[in-house]
Formats: sequence, C-alpha cells, structure tokens
Amino acid sequence: MSFIRGRGFKKIEKASEALNKLKNYVKFKSSFEEVLLEDAYGRVLAEDVVSKIDVPSFDKSAMDGYAVIAEDTYEASVFNPIPLKIVGKNFIGEEPKVHLNHGETVEVSTGSPLPKNANAVVLLEWIKKISEDLIEVYHTVHPWENVTRIGDDLKQGEVVLKKGVKLLPQDVGVLKVLGLEKVKVVKKPKVALISTGDELVESVKDLKPFKVIDVNKPILSGMIIESCGEPLNLGLVKDDFNEIKMKIKEALEKADIIVLTGGTSVGEKDLVPDAINSLGFPGVISHGIAIRPGGATCLAVVNEKPIFGLSGYPVAAIIGFKLFVKPLIRMFLGSFEDLTVKVKVKVARRIPSPPGIKSFVRVIVKKTGENYLAEPISTSGSGILSSMVKANAIIEIPEESEGIEEGEEVEAWLFRAIEGEKNEFR
Repeated sequence: MSFIRGRGFKKIEKASEALNKLKNYVKFKSSFEEVLLEDAYGRVLAEDVVSKIDVPSFDKSAMDGYAVIAEDTYEASVFNPIPLKIVGKNFIGEEPKVHLNHGETVEVSTGSPLPKNANAVVLLEWIKKISEDLIEVYHTVHPWENVTRIGDDLKQGEVVLKKGVKLLPQDVGVLKVLGLEKVKVVKKPKVALISTGDELVESVKDLKPFKVIDVNKPILSGMIIESCGEPLNLGLVKDDFNEIKMKIKEALEKADIIVLTGGTSVGEKDLVPDAINSLGFPGVISHGIAIRPGGATCLAVVNEKPIFGLSGYPVAAIIGFKLFVKPLIRMFLGSFEDLTVKVKVKVARRIPSPPGIKSFVRVIVKKTGENYLAEPISTSGSGILSSMVKANAIIEIPEESEGIEEGEEVEAWLFRAIEGEKNEFR
C-alpha cells in the first residue's frame, strides 16, 4: 500500500472493509409507489407477488393433434391401429362444446382447451386420417400426456416474484397474466451529482485553453439509471470550500445519495473531505482506499445519508461507482441482485499489481479457438477514458496478489461483446 500512503493518506483501508463500515452508518428511508405495468420494466418490487389464480385456468393441448381418452389408445401400435371417430374440432379461445365418449376424438391445436372427458392428446404423426370423420391411432398415450394442466404454469397461492427483484420484460408479462394493471415498487433513490474543479466546463461551447469538459456527469448519470436510480444534476462547483459546502448542503436536502467527483485527494485544492466534515457527524469515515485506480476515494455520512467523493479521473470514477455507489443504490432498493456478467479468461501477458492493492485492469477479451484470451490495454491511466471504450472487460486482481502470470486463468467482468464471438441472431 506504500504508493497510496506515500500520497499523504493517514490510513488505507480495503474496499470491502470501507464499504461495510459505510453501510453500518447509513439509514435509508425508502418509500414506495404503484406504477402501471408498462412503466414497471427495470423497477424493483416492493413486496412479494402472490398468484391469486391458477394459470392456465383450464386443461389445454400442448401440441397439435387429437384429444382422446387415454384408455382408448392402450392397445394401439403400428400393428394394431385403433380407430376413433372424429366428433368435432376445438379452436383456441373457444369453449369446448363436445363431451368426449369412448371411441371418439376431437381435433385440437396447441393451446386449444380440451373437450370434456378428454385426458390426453395424440400427436399428428401418430395417426392416419382415414376419412373426414375417422382416424387410426398407432401410438399409446398415457393420461395427461401432451396436455398442459390447470395450474401447470402458475398455481394459486404461489409466490411468483419476490420482493427486491428487478423486473425483467418476462416478469412484467407474468404480472399481466396474473391480471395486474399496476405493481408496487420501491421509489428510485435520487442520486445527486456534483462535479468539482476550476478546470471544468459543461460543454465544448464553453471550452477554453487548458479547460476540460466534465465527462464524469454523463457517465455517472448513465450508471445511476442503469442501477435503477434517478440522477440529479447539481452542476459544476469551483475549488472553493464554501461553494462546495453549500452545494453538498443542497444535495443533502434534495437527494438520498450524494456523489462528488474531483477534489478528493490531499492536495491544496482537494477540499471535498473538509467540506463534508464541516456539515455534520460522522463526516468522512474512509479516505484512502487500497484500490487502483481510485485510491483517493472518500466515503462519508452526514444526516445518515451516504456521500461519495470519487476521483475526478473518469476511469477511477467508474471503478469507484461500481465498488461503492452501486451497492448502496441496491441497499436503498432492497435489491441484492448483481447481474455482472463474468467469463473465465486466460491472460495474454503478465499483469503486475502492487501488493496490498486491489487493481482493476482494462482488457480486450477475444475468442481464440475454445478459449477466451484477455489482452491488457497498454495505455491505461485513470484519466484515459478511451481505454474504457476500447476495452470490453475488467480483470480484478485481489490485494494479496502481486499480479497475474501469462496464461493464468482468471475471471473478467464483461461490459461489451467478445471479439471473435459469432452472433447467430443478426
């Protein structure tokens, strides 16, 4: 950890320890709302959803064929075809009108309700149609074969979706099947974004020599939305103690979570930690984290709300968000699903890492034969945003490791498609 301690931090903490300490101080006051199903995608359920009905509510054919009384087919074979009289046809969405008797059959298609007294379906390839009102069956079927029974999909009283689930399109579809028009979800946490730095401008039209466009805000806004939060843009702040303090105070009144970028190290213009401490107890609880990039990250709490001081360098800010902000958004929502896609890769060349530091290395993962090969990005400073555009994955090197050897197999977090992977769905 010497390279971080050498920058002036009094105490260096592991990322996991700092996050757990922060969680112990935070007291979220989550609230709930009902939303229409068409607005429910990506939202987090506030309560379990229990089915009040059986789905399907009737026995229906699972295949195209002929509905029969299974007992009528028990002696059927290619050497002993069983004749059955066709007494009707059932269409999807129509109430069956025929009561089936022994020796009779009704033509059905996939999804058709079974006629009364039928308990199996003979597939089309198992029959021969002799005439318009007669078939021969060459295959035995057993009771309820090729039938979707009442409640096979969902049973009355079944917990269909659990509290804390982030709703996927298929989940919304199930809610519709259950007859719901609205669903109770957790209100999205408001996440305030404050960018600090004398060098920052909002857009290219404001750009002057030696100034820098604020790229962290659009990046983090997207990550907040992706995490089911609501970004709240509180603008740019100069490297001025009172301005930073007042902006954080405003954020505490408007938001559930506060994220600042820049001004978090230990230099003359790094005023964020002191501004936070001036606003209340406990203030900054971790400053200096054993990660690279992002070692200057600070974690704080004021009025039981979490405040994050992330690096002004975009790559470090992205890593800091994933490690610290995203878990707190999930905590607010009561959702503990982490859908990060991971893949086993072999490293193309040795990647060094300082002992005691958790390193996050940008890589390009390619498909080579049956394996995935990870090539580290050569230009990878924490301010080189293009490295995150060129990369498609990140490899995490744990604190106890001094690096990864060439050819070693490790896990990589994927955030883009793998090069060389065939796409069969174009």
